[in-house]
Amino acid sequence: MNLGRALQHVRDSARQYGAGAALHELQYLAVNRVVPFQILKGMTVVVDDIEPSMFEAAGYQIRFASREEVLRAIADPEVAEEMSVEFARAALDRCDECYAVFDGDRMVSFGWYSSRPTPVADDVLLRFDPSWVYMYKGYTLRDFRGQRLHGIGMSHAARDLTARGARGLISYVKSNNFPSLRSIERMGYRVFGEVFLARPFGRPLSWASPGCRAYGFRLEARHTAAHLS
Repeated sequence: MNLGRALQHVRDSARQYGAGAALHELQYLAVNRVVPFQILKGMTVVVDDIEPSMFEAAGYQIRFASREEVLRAIADPEVAEEMSVEFARAALDRCDECYAVFDGDRMVSFGWYSSRPTPVADDVLLRFDPSWVYMYKGYTLRDFRGQRLHGIGMSHAARDLTARGARGLISYVKSNNFPSLRSIERMGYRVFGEVFLARPFGRPLSWASPGCRAYGFRLEARHTAAHLS
């Protein structure tokens, strides 16, 4: 993002989310001009904390998608923009599961779920307490947005996964993604801590706030020992 667009983004954040959000964006901008840096807010949600209306979705099927349904969905160019065949095959081969909202046979909203350490980048792995299920890579087709389908899909997934024995869902949102933070906190997610990721000289280096320890929530560099406890 060039400087002009970045400053416009700061102004937009101030208008929509207040001065604190704008200050956070400015701090992000300043640090990232020196070294690539992110703050990830770790959070969990349990079924009892989910807003009851998030289980309502008349006219849609909401369930785990089969391998065949996932690969067929990628034939939709918009889905393919978000989820490549290579990504889907790798996730399925790790035994990650896709939970989706269907309009007829069409997968219109989806998210991925894992109980195992999961790559969040080519060189970074997320670890967490496996009694929780990690939710990642959620997406809703543009024509179906505004119906809360992403949150509804997560809510149903949380209920089904809890029935299997999971404590609930665990996930993260970047600290400057204010729309997503507002949306998922309304749904019932609770923030427990932060993970910081920097890339000095292109190599990942991470550390976690104390609140992450109870959840085993941390990033580590894949094939290196760059993680700091």
